[in-house]
Amino acid sequence: MPSSSVTTAQHNVLLIEEYDALSVAIQSALTKFAPGHRVHAVRSLAEARMAALEQKPELIILDFDPPHFGAIAFFGEMRGVLPETRVLVIAGGITPDLMAERGANGALQFLEKPFELVEFGAAVQALLGPWIETGLSRGTLRDLALDDVAVLALSTPRNVVIEGRADENRRGELHVRNSQITHARTAEAEGKHALVEMLTWSDPLFIENIASRPAPRTIHDPWPATLTEALREAKKTKRARPVPAAPELPAKPAVAATKTGPKILIIDDTEMLLIFVEDSLALADPTLQMTTALTGLHGAKEAARIIPDLVLVDYVLPDIKGDEVCRRIGRNDSTARVPIIMMSGHVREMTAVASKLPNVVATIAKPFISDALVALVQQTLKEGPLREKPTFPSEKEIARARSADFDISKTPILSEPERKPPPRKMEGGAPAMPKVTAGSQKLAPPRPTTPASLPVLRPAPPQKPEPVEPRLAPNEVLLDLPLDVVAIQVNVAFQIEAIRARPASLTVAIEIPALTAKTASPLKTGFHLGPIDLDATGCISIVRLIPTSQPFRPVETHGASEIGGVTVFPANERERLQLMSADASNMTMQLFLRLELISVELAPNLEIRQLVLRCRGKAVRLSLNSQNSQAQSGASFEVTSVQLDQSQHIDELTLTPIG
Repeated sequence: MPSSSVTTAQHNVLLIEEYDALSVAIQSALTKFAPGHRVHAVRSLAEARMAALEQKPELIILDFDPPHFGAIAFFGEMRGVLPETRVLVIAGGITPDLMAERGANGALQFLEKPFELVEFGAAVQALLGPWIETGLSRGTLRDLALDDVAVLALSTPRNVVIEGRADENRRGELHVRNSQITHARTAEAEGKHALVEMLTWSDPLFIENIASRPAPRTIHDPWPATLTEALREAKKTKRARPVPAAPELPAKPAVAATKTGPKILIIDDTEMLLIFVEDSLALADPTLQMTTALTGLHGAKEAARIIPDLVLVDYVLPDIKGDEVCRRIGRNDSTARVPIIMMSGHVREMTAVASKLPNVVATIAKPFISDALVALVQQTLKEGPLREKPTFPSEKEIARARSADFDISKTPILSEPERKPPPRKMEGGAPAMPKVTAGSQKLAPPRPTTPASLPVLRPAPPQKPEPVEPRLAPNEVLLDLPLDVVAIQVNVAFQIEAIRARPASLTVAIEIPALTAKTASPLKTGFHLGPIDLDATGCISIVRLIPTSQPFRPVETHGASEIGGVTVFPANERERLQLMSADASNMTMQLFLRLELISVELAPNLEIRQLVLRCRGKAVRLSLNSQNSQAQSGASFEVTSVQLDQSQHIDELTLTPIG
């Protein structure tokens, strides 16, 4: 073990984590992301004070979930003894807008739970380097400001008052009650104006006190929006202030830092990863001209604007996926021959997609280290543009290819409505569905023996059995959710155009290859469907599953639905019909959704508290057979709309057939 005499600030990381299991996991990750640093782990702020004075860490990592009381005082003290130290706080509730407004110059950088290993690695490497100063401020404890301590105070359950002081004449207070900013005041202002004023102070000091009595409420908006707006106003105020005139000095010839090297476009939705990639490449070649984009659409526009020599693109983006970005760049004549490197933590899926894209010349798995990235970029730039202009299928051809997996319009049916004959087997073993005619009182298809035959009322030649999908990857989860059908929308040809459905039960079944051998969570254990997060398009983004003490019991499916007097007959050729199921006999089906396991949250006794999963797309499969739990079974649908109740649980889904 190295002696303390050779331990320097540049080579130490201090981790504050009270849960031993998470501490071990984070330390293991740091061996990859900070291989040149020695990690010292402690459980409390009291231990951290002593360790910080001894180790003089370059980076402090604090898990603030649950909160550590006294964190504001701790960082105020560390600011005096370790002003150049950077801090990464793992917390929750930090909105993307607030993160973007704070940027990289805050004294505390926040990483929201749950997070991916890629995001953690990007944050650590962006704060530790290697990096060079490019005009972008890198926050250290010297820059501790009101927005840093406010987020800490808002993450605790206590009602507190933060007293701030910039000098003898500038003092103020920020009141936090029930995890909301309720009041701010200075000598000259109250409410939001006082908050903005305190955010402009240079070199402030802060004291955290317990709120002994309530103050008048002058701020009513939710705290993330309040703090984000105040930060914007504070920046405008700082820019508007006159700067004292500097004494005139002999003029020196201006040296312009021109960059004439290759142009590189980096597209990724993780801001800290963008910073890390920029730093790594700029350190290797300061002449590189780099442009960044946080979304796929913005990246495609930037590519057309700057005509880069190389594009680095993440496969999973918040709007369109990386493969679509590659197609858009490839279809543009001016950027068609630009080589692309695809990045992702979804290695198997990325590799499969990249092999079909002629302008993707290489892939790199996240998380990666700077040396591997620099070597790959340098080699790709050395090889230059693509020798031949690639060709890409049109949008119609792509849509046809996607729909080839399951064409719902080709499911055959019987043609005799009067009597219910014995089920006639189709190719693939599925029974045919009965035809609905004018005057029918119920839609009562016989229960299929395989789930590939949802009721579609149009004769067609038999369809070959659809190919079996690959097995689940180790980090994938198959979710089996029973649904009650609320309504089926069909067109004039009696083809299903949409299904509205609600969860028949919040208890779900799952298949997790990664946990098959774990005794802590046997696969027979049932899980409750927890709160759901939606993305910007209103579709499922994050799914939470909470283990139960009861085994999973499948819900019996009902392939029939009472229509009760409704005559299925279009009034005109363009009118669409909706078949409403009666409350007495809801049609029930199973929804199979492939998810990615991104986080396992543990209780203090190391039992699983909840699983956090990321939705890998809108595609799902629907089955009428509750006994079959295979991902490759059923009809391909797409989740086009999700309604949540007040508890963020699924209230209703709208599904449309793919193709």
